[in-house]
Amino acid sequence: DADLVEAVMSRTGGKGADVVFEVSGTQPGVDAMTAVAASRARIVMVAIHATKPQIDMFQFFWRELELLGARVYEPVDYDKAIEIIASGGVDAETVITNISPLSDIQAAFEALDGSATAMKSLIKVGA
Repeated sequence: DADLVEAVMSRTGGKGADVVFEVSGTQPGVDAMTAVAASRARIVMVAIHATKPQIDMFQFFWRELELLGARVYEPVDYDKAIEIIASGGVDAETVITNISPLSDIQAAFEALDGSATAMKSLIKVGA
């Protein structure tokens, strides 16, 4: 409900974020990643985009931003993520926007692709 750039700038005293993770896979997410980044910030591109995103390269030059890609996770990464969610460090109820059984995986991906507000779809494998 809030303007993301305004909220980040307000919370950082106008500096911006030192580290930004782009996880949305959307053009607005790519636009926001440079808009909220502080000078010399590190941006980590985690999302897989369906189409080639347009990136404001001028911001990378002018503010000396660093862009890193991340696509492969180690088993310890999953263990840590499970630990964070189990301890209440992240409210998974607000991140997971739908849950589907494995038998409905095609419909789950179609629903995810067709929604502007969906974040993460959980596919249940087994009971």
